[in-house]
Amino acid sequence: MVNIQDTCCLDINFDDHEQTVHFGQDVYPSYSFKVPLRNIIPSLLNKSIMYPEIVYEEYKQVYKEADRNFVNHGFSFDLLLIPAGLLGIEFIKTHIFYAPLENKKFSTVVEVHFGILTVIMQKNKPRAELDFDTCVEEGLVVKLNRGEKVAIPTGYYYTFINTEDQPVLFVRIYKNIGTLDYAFLKKENGLAYYCIRKNARQEIVHNPLYREIPKIRKIPANSYIDEVGISRELSLYTQLITQTEALVNTFWE
Repeated sequence: MVNIQDTCCLDINFDDHEQTVHFGQDVYPSYSFKVPLRNIIPSLLNKSIMYPEIVYEEYKQVYKEADRNFVNHGFSFDLLLIPAGLLGIEFIKTHIFYAPLENKKFSTVVEVHFGILTVIMQKNKPRAELDFDTCVEEGLVVKLNRGEKVAIPTGYYYTFINTEDQPVLFVRIYKNIGTLDYAFLKKENGLAYYCIRKNARQEIVHNPLYREIPKIRKIPANSYIDEVGISRELSLYTQLITQTEALVNTFWE
């Protein structure tokens, strides 16, 4: 059993053997759900796989009752658990998320509390009236260890991936965004980059349904967080409850 309070500042224990999350007496999620395979089939390289039945778990709006102020301002603080494993030859991953450009410069901040998380981000080029194919302007990838963070810019599609042989537990804070309507990527069958296991190694391969795909660019952990006034040393939860007004004014609205 691992207690993540030292990095998360919430009394949460994680049983990495049973892959279960246990909340302290004063900490609870508003609700939780398990994401089934059928829901993310549209984003997969291999759409005929049938296992695992449940891909990952999400605990929505985790907080202490005394800290409800940030909830009233429209912020979400979610905990996600991605087990180790594969989806065909792809490493196990979450839904695709997206924050439109009409929001401010950044949409989401992520912080890891157990395991190693890979995040792939993709920005598409604007499509002209007679363009039938989708072209990618930029692809980014970052790996985060425990305690590390990354801010995700608006205008990027993104997904969370577990490429390791142990589960990964992480949090994300955001405001007024959700999962992507896959109708927007139906023709492309997901993102332009698939993270696969090939010959016992990790490899990122391109989706041939896109016309132009630049080489994905690696960025370091803690990228962009200085630009949104997020400290590397303090936990996201601590900053969310102590700087709610500042984050409302400078980040999401």
